[in-house]
Amino acid sequence: METSFVFFLGGYDAEMVVIKEILEEKKLDFKDKKLSWGAKLSEYEEELKKLPEDKIPVIIELELDIPYPDNSIIIDHHNEKAGANKKTSIEQVADLLKIELNRWQQLVSINDKAYIDGMIDFGATQTEIDEVRAFDRKCQGITEDDEKLAELSIKYYCQEIPPDGVYILSMTDKTSPIFDRLYKYYRHIFINTVGNKFNYSGTGKVVKNFVSYFQELEKNHESVKFWYGGNLPFSGYFGSNIPITIKNIYEINKGIFK
Repeated sequence: METSFVFFLGGYDAEMVVIKEILEEKKLDFKDKKLSWGAKLSEYEEELKKLPEDKIPVIIELELDIPYPDNSIIIDHHNEKAGANKKTSIEQVADLLKIELNRWQQLVSINDKAYIDGMIDFGATQTEIDEVRAFDRKCQGITEDDEKLAELSIKYYCQEIPPDGVYILSMTDKTSPIFDRLYKYYRHIFINTVGNKFNYSGTGKVVKNFVSYFQELEKNHESVKFWYGGNLPFSGYFGSNIPITIKNIYEINKGIFK
C-alpha cells in the first residue's frame, strides 16, 4: 500500500527536511520544490493533474488553495490542527508508514510543536537542543547575514513590555534567530519584521487573543492572513501579514501587560 502514496512536501524547516529524509530512506515517491514557509498546493498543480488515479496524494503542510483529489491525505498541524494533544506532521507520516521515530527525529518533532521547552521536558541535553535549533534555522534558509541582523535588531530595536515581554523591530524577515536568542529572558516575544509581518512566541493565552482579534479583522478585510500553532493551549506562536504596534498588543491582551 505504501508504494501507492505520492508525497507533496511543503515549506522547509527541520521537520520537513527530516520527513524528506525518511521518504528517501524508504525509497518512496515524493515531489519536492524546496519551498519556503507559507507554501501553497498550487505550486504542485501540474504534478497533481498528471497523477495516475491509483496514486494517493499525501499533502504535507501546504495551503490548500486549489482543488485536490478526493482520495488525498492531508497532513498538517497548524491553526485548528495544532495543539498539545495533536500529532506533528512527522508523527503523522510515521503513523502512515507504520514506522517508529528515532531519538533525533523525535527531538525534531518535539521542537516543531513545543520548541525548546518541549525538548527540555523530553530530557534533551543542551548539545542536542543546540543541534536541533541550528539545524532548524539552516533548513529555513537562515544565513549568517540573518543571524547578524537579528543581533543588531535586538541591540538597537528592542523595547521591553512589562512584566515579561519584549517588542522587536526586526531587520530581517527570518524570526528564528531572534526567538532563539531571547527565549530564556522573556515569556512573550513580539516581532515586526522588515517585510511588515508580525510574529509572536509565548503563551497559549496570548496566541488565543491574537487569533480571536484577527478572526474578526479577517471578516472585513480579505487581505488579512494569519497562522498559529505550537503546544496549545499551553504555549505557541502566532503570525500575520499585518504588523502590530505596542498599543495593539495592550489593546488585544488587556490585563496581561502593564
